[in-house]
Amino acid sequence: MMGRLPGALLGAALLLAACGGENPPAPEASTIEDLERTGQLPALDRSEDLLGPDLDGNGVRDDIDAWIAREEENPARRAALAQLARAFRAALLTGGDPAAAQDAARRQTRAVACVMARSRSPAEGSHAVSDMRKMSANTKQRVQAYLAYSAALDGAVMSLPAGDGCDD
Repeated sequence: MMGRLPGALLGAALLLAACGGENPPAPEASTIEDLERTGQLPALDRSEDLLGPDLDGNGVRDDIDAWIAREEENPARRAALAQLARAFRAALLTGGDPAAAQDAARRQTRAVACVMARSRSPAEGSHAVSDMRKMSANTKQRVQAYLAYSAALDGAVMSLPAGDGCDD
């Protein structure tokens, strides 16, 4: 079943990543790598490559693909999450170009609608979209690209897609 990333664990991991300096973490504290190794956090690509590896060429970063396969049993919802991952990936490629950003935003709007349509509840769908955004923009380069995409949309008006938004 699709689960929400453990918020407390993610917050603690981010806090641990930001910590440094004179005081080492307490022995009971885990590193992000420890949490990834135990499966409490997804093991995400942190390369400087904006798109990250996609060895099978399906348009979804391999680490996100693995997370989707591990977390979601329903094939229709798995397809919706992959559509969303491709839409977030497309947003990273816009380079701040308003026309490209609007095209990527249309793809995202459709993908979000699809995830929502294939989720058991609005909360489950919302959590999945939020988790995917966090995983997609997990490095400085990816955050900067996503912010450029967002800035290019400033003042844009989007409409909801017809139907459920799903590509398949």
